[in-house]
Amino acid sequence: MDRMTGQRVLVTRAAEDCAAWASRLADAGAVPLMLPCIECHPIREPNVRARLAEALPETDWLVLTSRRGAEALRQMIDTIDWSPPDKEAMAATLIATVGPATAAAAASLPGQVELVAPSGTSSSLAEALAGRLRADPAGGPPHVRPRCLIAVAENAGNVLEETLEQAGGDCLRLNVYRTQPAAPTTRKQALSELGADKILLASPSAVTGLVNRLELDAEAEIFTIGPSTTRAAHAAGLTVTAEAARPSLEGLMEAMQ
Repeated sequence: MDRMTGQRVLVTRAAEDCAAWASRLADAGAVPLMLPCIECHPIREPNVRARLAEALPETDWLVLTSRRGAEALRQMIDTIDWSPPDKEAMAATLIATVGPATAAAAASLPGQVELVAPSGTSSSLAEALAGRLRADPAGGPPHVRPRCLIAVAENAGNVLEETLEQAGGDCLRLNVYRTQPAAPTTRKQALSELGADKILLASPSAVTGLVNRLELDAEAEIFTIGPSTTRAAHAAGLTVTAEAARPSLEGLMEAMQ
């Protein structure tokens, strides 16, 4: 029998993201439970908008690491009154994304999706795009450094900037959204009340939010999406059952098997 059939699986993503995972878990025979443990907010600061307005028309590669980043960027782009030359320049921008979901969200942005990292991580995207930069630096003269605009979360690491700079890119990072753990509550919900058999954690922020919201008064298997989330879980005193080999829901489902 499938080890997920009938299992009560707690999903701890942001409220607007829980439903998609819950649907896929239900299709696999699990009983999804939703407890949003993080909140995501677009950054609308005037200085970020000004930097975007100046940089995007001059960008060769727009680099995106999440669907949320693509959506936050589109919202900001829509608030800017672009000139016809700027619009024409942006239409030629190449877009690099971490995976198909981000690529789909990027379809509404100026430019064209040219590169999709198959493994869906920032590291794999950095390496794939670095290879493109070395092979064809923006299609221009050899001395011209390709201009890369990296739109990410405020708490994202710097692997993209470091790797692309080493490959000859001229990088500008824009933090377009921030992820925050759910705030502590005066009365935590008891895990025993939820009756969850398994808990999915997809970010270090979700670990903090889980601890803030849930009283771990019962046993449940804990599955993490990657190394940074595993480290955060250990630091919070949680016992991790398994870490996904791939940073995705599919990877977590494989780990649960």
